[in-house]
Amino acid sequence: MSKKEILRRLNTLRIKPSGLQQRKYGVSVKYFSGNEQTPSKRIDYEVTTDLNIDDYKGILTINKENIFYNQHEAEGISEILNNSISNALYPLQTHLNEKGLSTNEIFNIEEIKKRWKNEKSKLLENYSSVALDEFFNAIDKKIEDISGLEKGLQNDWFWNLFFHPKFINYGETRKAKAALFLSIIPYQPAVRFPGIQTINKIPTDYHSFVIDFQSEELHADYYFIRNISGKTDYFMSLKVIFDLDVYHHFPMHIRVYFEVYSKDLNGNKNFIKKINYTQYQQNTEEFKHKKLDKSSPFITGGLVVSEPNKWGFYKNEYENDW
Repeated sequence: MSKKEILRRLNTLRIKPSGLQQRKYGVSVKYFSGNEQTPSKRIDYEVTTDLNIDDYKGILTINKENIFYNQHEAEGISEILNNSISNALYPLQTHLNEKGLSTNEIFNIEEIKKRWKNEKSKLLENYSSVALDEFFNAIDKKIEDISGLEKGLQNDWFWNLFFHPKFINYGETRKAKAALFLSIIPYQPAVRFPGIQTINKIPTDYHSFVIDFQSEELHADYYFIRNISGKTDYFMSLKVIFDLDVYHHFPMHIRVYFEVYSKDLNGNKNFIKKINYTQYQQNTEEFKHKKLDKSSPFITGGLVVSEPNKWGFYKNEYENDW
């Protein structure tokens, strides 16, 4: 393929649903303070996604389960309540189009209401307090307000990352300006991170293609530095690595590195806060014996036939630096 043809294909990517099987992911979110190597907090859970095409529309079912807090099952009341909300909310059904985007609609709201009623009954068998009654009333109102519930989903890390626009026009350089929204502050709307998004044309050894997002360096939000004295400047940045399989163009792995830091005179970072998010597909055996077909926008080996010169002949050279 010529450079022009590869670029055309990369800039018109779509999900290929034919033969796409249910996917299961292991998700881990780790929170670090300062330069510590061991997380001060971590949350682990599993997510399954199942895409079905109904009357030419993509219906995506998302299920979230097996939540662990600091590598143990829910123990404290806040963890137990969080699990009950998650058990009611999932499985959740929403729309997914060929560009990997969602309308953020919830299609099975009545099922969610019934599950929440059951979860609340279970909790009332073991717990009772005025604060808990207020909590139940707040959740009741949120579930009845479907538009508010749908909006709230957009503050979930899995949701924000899974539906982040990846199939955009990368132009002639395979790079494009983009913005990624992520809820880095608890109970607050997602923060907008402007940056550069890059698509790689050569697949990985594990049957994926990589899309990188690197944000601009922003001034740190006050939330992260409110207890720090002094006049030093503080910054925050975001790096995200998306792996999508080369056969269906569907998410496989996602890695996120969020950092808050100051800098010394040499530009070295002194970390204040770090959050690492990893999401790995567990069932990758289906790719072991697959091969790329000629319609794929991706190439192997990094060899590209150069464009014809002004005489109409190929230069018989191979280039891999664009």
